[in-house]
Amino acid sequence: MTQEYSFRTCSFNTERLKVSNVLSVLNQSISEAELSGVAFKILTPNVTQSLPPEFQSVQCVESASKWINEMVTNSHFLIIQQSESHQIIGFIFFYVSSPKESGSNVHIGYLLDERFWGKGYANEFMEGLIEWCNRSQLVSKLLGGVDVGNAQSIKLLQNNGFKEATGDSPDGVVFYERSFSKC
Repeated sequence: MTQEYSFRTCSFNTERLKVSNVLSVLNQSISEAELSGVAFKILTPNVTQSLPPEFQSVQCVESASKWINEMVTNSHFLIIQQSESHQIIGFIFFYVSSPKESGSNVHIGYLLDERFWGKGYANEFMEGLIEWCNRSQLVSKLLGGVDVGNAQSIKLLQNNGFKEATGDSPDGVVFYERSFSKC
């Protein structure tokens, strides 16, 4: 199994969540049109206000479909579902920036439907992702860029072992990183 293939098949379960690559569920348990509708409902101004402009450009189901296609093309795109209801409540996306035999540097992003904020879901999916990184041994470092005003996201990263990264960051953004060691 190649490293790329392993990233493409990234999936994990937590107590309340199932996280899987969108390509593994698209057209099997949800259609592209349904997923576009869900994405449109999730990508509200409150959810996207601290995210890059391409996330804020989703204004209708059609632009949500375009956004999904761009995410699938440019990243490993995961959906977050409640285990029992199978309702999609958010997304995780990651980019492998430095593929290496010894482990890759992976930039992550995530968003959660605002109806599920404050219920521990973000911490739960982050713990699951970290556990997957430890098990797979494909990741040497997770990196996340956060808007300096997004206190909840900063707290999420810090509570899950991320430390503020040194080096240059774009204005208004702070990077956090979490390193992994191979067993």
